[in-house]
Amino acid sequence: MPGRSDDRPAVSTAPRPPDLRHLIQVPNFLGHRRGVVHGLAGTTPDGQPIAYELTQGWTLLIFLSTSCDGCRELWDAFGDPEHPPIPGDLTTVMVTRGSGLEPPDHVARLCGRASVVMTDEAWSDFGVHAGPFFVLVDGGGARVATEGVAWSVEQIAGAITAARGNE
Repeated sequence: MPGRSDDRPAVSTAPRPPDLRHLIQVPNFLGHRRGVVHGLAGTTPDGQPIAYELTQGWTLLIFLSTSCDGCRELWDAFGDPEHPPIPGDLTTVMVTRGSGLEPPDHVARLCGRASVVMTDEAWSDFGVHAGPFFVLVDGGGARVATEGVAWSVEQIAGAITAARGNE
């Protein structure tokens, strides 16, 4: 500070701004969907056609990109279906853009043994603009139960618990 005669660092007395991360709502499309959720179709990283019916049970869709730094933790966590990071009766499917936007060999390296669908249509159908993003589908009602930006496995697990209530 000008006029100080000692070598002590200046201390700011300005109040710290509040942590807004928990106050800002992340936009989603709940309540604004164009109808009932039925299925998901695309290709595997090796180019084989694949489809999932989303009308039975609970399905967790995790939208990821190979070029997304924030997606890395989720690629690692969900890459081993034998040891799911979120226990329960969920079917988990990783969803990437199609092979025109994602390199299939890179997707194959990152996904481990997890189920993956490469499809541009699902990103559009579910209104996903960027990964990491998750969508929990209640197949019994063929509806989206919850969705949002996927910050961590713990955050996704909390959203799933809240959406499913006390079944």
